[in-house]
Order: sequence, then C-alpha cells, then structure tokens
Amino acid sequence: MHMLGLWEDLDRLENIFLELLDDPYKKEILLYPICYCQLVRKYGEFEVNLLRLINCAEKPYKYIQSKWQDIFLELGIFYIKDKSNKIYTGKSILLIPDKDLSEYKACLISEYREDFYKFYTRLLKYWSILNSRSGFGRIVTQETSVRLLANIFNERLFKESSHYSEILSLRFSNEKEFFEGIKKLSEFYLDKKDINKLKEAQNLIKKVQDIYYGINVGKLKKDIEKLIKNFRKGELNYINIEFFRERKRR
Repeated sequence: MHMLGLWEDLDRLENIFLELLDDPYKKEILLYPICYCQLVRKYGEFEVNLLRLINCAEKPYKYIQSKWQDIFLELGIFYIKDKSNKIYTGKSILLIPDKDLSEYKACLISEYREDFYKFYTRLLKYWSILNSRSGFGRIVTQETSVRLLANIFNERLFKESSHYSEILSLRFSNEKEFFEGIKKLSEFYLDKKDINKLKEAQNLIKKVQDIYYGINVGKLKKDIEKLIKNFRKGELNYINIEFFRERKRR
C-alpha cells in the first residue's frame, strides 16, 4: 500500500495516533505528553522537571519496556534542556545519562505550545479512542475499523477521520463506500464551505445498507439529508454516527 502522499499534511502527533490505531497496546507513549500537560497546568510553566515527568508517565505502566529516551525520540515533540541551558533534540536526547534527571527540563516544541489547551484536549480524545480500541483485540477487522472510525468522527477529529477513512478504503476496497462517504463528510467539516462534499458523501452513504457493522447508517442517511437542507439555509449542525445497542436477552 502506497501511503506517502497520504501522510504529507499530518503533523507528528496525528501520525502517531494513526499508527497507534493498528497497535493500541503501545498507547502508553501518549502518557508522556498527557502528563506533561498536567504538570504545565499544575506548575504554570512550559519547562517541566524531566524526572517528575518520567515518574508521572511511568507510574500507571510499570511494565513499560522502552526507555524514556526512545519514547521521546519516537514522539518527536519535546526538547530537553540541562542546567546550563544546553538544548537536546532528536537523537541527541539519547546522550542524556540516566542519572541526575531532576537537573533537566522537558519542553514541548513551539508548534504545540501555541494552542496548548487544544493540544491537551486532542491528546485526551486520542487516549479515549485508543482505550476503546484495546477492547477489540490485536487483529484489525473491518468491524473494528468501522467502529473506530465512528468514534474518531464523533470526537470531531475530522482531519484524522478523513485520513483514517482513506486508509480503510484502501485496506477494505471491496466495501469502501462507507469509508469514502465519511471521508467526504469529514472534508466538509474541515472547511465548512463546499456543499458538493456533502452531496458526494450522501451519494456514497446511500449505497451502504442501513445496518452496517453495528452502525445505524439508516439514521446517518437522514442526518446527512437534514444537514444539506440546513446548510443551504445558512445553518451548520454536527452529525454523530450512532451505534445500535444490543438488546439484553431475558
């Protein structure tokens, strides 16, 4: 599968999230930026004590096998500063010895500090989705993918749902109408201008059966039709993809 063009407009965090959807058991690496955000909120500074950050992230996951340097390198969103204000980024982070870590500080790169609370909220949404993914098992099935895509879309992570939809339409090409429809719908919400995206989404979703891997596609079809009518009147509303609940047997 050729994905080069697909990933070009994703930032580092978005790339990591999409990779973790196929391997949610690595999701603990997100605890580092999540703990970082918690410490920033607690102490009011973007530079946080490195040892405190590591202890916060590793406390819930004693079984983490990767070293903190490898995780920082994989994340690619932090730099480290020592007491002499020397900066460590990229592979130079591997040179930091595992002693006296309390003398170092970790800081988020400026790209994510500009809208810090949006960044933190996005991380929490990722964590919630990956937690739901863990319950589906390691094997990536079409049903798992459909449900995950619905969760991503419902969190209004439209850029991520657009890209994940494209991945799934390539992965499950025999039943790609649902994925391509959600991609068009996500693209509409990203720019909120092009009604043609809505019409394309409607035409694609119409081809999908009303009950699709536990998704209430019948209602989704009606919601898209209502969205188009409202948008023509200058109104914008957000659709949720709904699941059918299994009835408990008595």
